[in-house]
Amino acid sequence: MLVGVVDYTVGNVGSVLNALRRAGAEPRVVRRPEEAGGVDALVLPGVGTYAAAYEMAHVFKPLVLEKPTLAICLGMQLLFETSQEGGGRGLGLFMGVVERIQARKVPHIGWSRTHVPRGHAVVQEGYYYYLHSYAVPWREDDESHVAYVELGRRYTAAVSRGAVVGVQFHPERSGRAGIELIKRFLRLAKA
Repeated sequence: MLVGVVDYTVGNVGSVLNALRRAGAEPRVVRRPEEAGGVDALVLPGVGTYAAAYEMAHVFKPLVLEKPTLAICLGMQLLFETSQEGGGRGLGLFMGVVERIQARKVPHIGWSRTHVPRGHAVVQEGYYYYLHSYAVPWREDDESHVAYVELGRRYTAAVSRGAVVGVQFHPERSGRAGIELIKRFLRLAKA
C-alpha cells in the first residue's frame, strides 16, 4: 500500500517513514497535493509548530476528505477548528479547540495509558508514547472522540470519523503497540 506522508518542512518525518515500512506500507514523502495523486492513504505527522504546519496541511484538506488519513499528534490537532498555539485556525473536520494542557508537568512526555471507552477498529486500549503541550479536552458527548488520556483531567487521545483517524500520541514511537495500530489503520484504508 502506497502511503503519502505530508512533510510540513518543520519537523522530522523519518520515524514515521520507518514505522510505516515496518507495518508493511510503502511510504512516500509528499510536499504538494499533486505528489499525492497515486497514494492509497495519507499520514499527517506530528512534529512542528501549529502555524507552520497549518499552512501546509490546509492545501491537503481536499485529499484528507477523500483518502484514508492517519493524523498524528500535531496532525490530529490540525483536524480541529482552532488552536491556542499561535492562534491558528484548523481544518475544521472535528469540533473543538486545541488548548494548552493543564497538567503538573508540561510538556506531557512519556508513556501513558490510553483509554478507549467506545471501542474502535484502529485505536485500542493500552500504553502509547506522548510528547505534547497542547490537546483537545475530552468530550464525552461527542462520538468522534474515541479515546482519552488522563492528565489530571481528560484529554482526547484519538478521534475518528469515516476513514480519518487522529491520535494525540506517537504510534511511530510506541513500540509494538504503535506498529500494530498502524497495521490496523492500513487494513482500514484497504477496506
